[in-house]
Amino acid sequence: MKKIEHLGIAVKNLEDSNMLFEKLLGTGPYKLEEVLTEGVRISFFKKRTQ
Repeated sequence: MKKIEHLGIAVKNLEDSNMLFEKLLGTGPYKLEEVLTEGVRISFFKKRTQ
């Protein structure tokens, strides 16, 4: 495997998870989206560049 395009993680509380991933990744989500047909809200994070 050369590259991971994206990774999805289902969580119970999006706001709490956003705070956790912001701490882990060093940046907040760059995009929030709601998919009404699926009944889900989505946060998008970019990987840290080194």
